[in-house]
Amino acid sequence: MTDADIFRDGKVHVLADKCATCIFTKNRPLGVDGKRVASMVRDTKDDPGATIPCHSTLYRPDKQENAICRGWYDKFAEADPVLIAANAYNVIEFDPVPTDSVWPNPKDAA
Repeated sequence: MTDADIFRDGKVHVLADKCATCIFTKNRPLGVDGKRVASMVRDTKDDPGATIPCHSTLYRPDKQENAICRGWYDKFAEADPVLIAANAYNVIEFDPVPTDSVWPNPKDAA
């Protein structure tokens, strides 16, 4: 969906866990409309290799270390031939959830 660099260093980068503001959580803390999420899923799930990068890995200061959204990966990776092959060849790299995202963590506001 973007020019995110999730395929780099010979690896496919995926978040190890969902970020605190994942759009695939029940309450969608960022307030993303369910229709928008459904549209993003339609745009990616049937296109081999297309994914949704985690918004917490985008727009980070001085970094270009993007990763596939863990919520997207959990729901659709087993149906994507590119990710099936990446798993089979052991080229999936599970990255930690970033702590320096420009997106606010709703847990910090409490």
